[in-house]
Amino acid sequence: MDIDTQTGALLAVGEGISQLLASEPVCVQYMAHFIAAAQRERQDEGRSAWPEAVQRVISGLQARSLEGVSRIYHVSSDYYSWPLYQRALCMRAPSKHHLCKLVVMENKRWRPTASANGWENAQYYCVIVQYVHSINTGAMADFVRSLDGNKVAKKHFNFRLTDASTTLELTGFGKNGVSPIGMTHELPIVLCAAIMRLSPPVLWLGAGHVDFKLALPVQDFVDKTQCLIADISAPNSDGEQATPPDA
Repeated sequence: MDIDTQTGALLAVGEGISQLLASEPVCVQYMAHFIAAAQRERQDEGRSAWPEAVQRVISGLQARSLEGVSRIYHVSSDYYSWPLYQRALCMRAPSKHHLCKLVVMENKRWRPTASANGWENAQYYCVIVQYVHSINTGAMADFVRSLDGNKVAKKHFNFRLTDASTTLELTGFGKNGVSPIGMTHELPIVLCAAIMRLSPPVLWLGAGHVDFKLALPVQDFVDKTQCLIADISAPNSDGEQATPPDA
């Protein structure tokens, strides 16, 4: 059996497992197992040896009462050379659709306005998107503009990804380790609406360091961060990751 045939067979098995996990009885069992594992792992003394950036994430989880429902995975140093299905398998994620990333988007035409809470018409937004989706910057501009009652003209919106140095400055996290928990600056967070439809309802993200990943229930994340939810992403045509591939 050649490598392409083997890969196809593995993908088929993975798809079957994903469909099984999404069924209601199995999904309930999966979530119970996930939470039980999170409760056990929070007592692991070995976590104290993890990098400082990961410790910041853990402190942030504790501050938001999320530590007891979250799991952190230490992954292989060559993790980002793997295809998405292999990354999901190594962390026992239900599917590649559950793998997400946080990117920082900047409004390049931003103009300051009076705002009730700083989340309407901010210059920078953290966007959490699935690896198998791409952000629609036009839809994002329309969404952000609507937060302030469309008071700002459309010409003042042009969202683009920030570079790695700006992301590091704003979040305190380097490439492939960016987490919405434990950021050095409080930035508004937008969760792509497609993530709300995941089953089982768990998302995987960066955990502060390139070799660590964070998983937690979607609704718990929404409740504790009070993030915005917006329909601003669309599936990639090939079902794989978009460019830029990792963040």
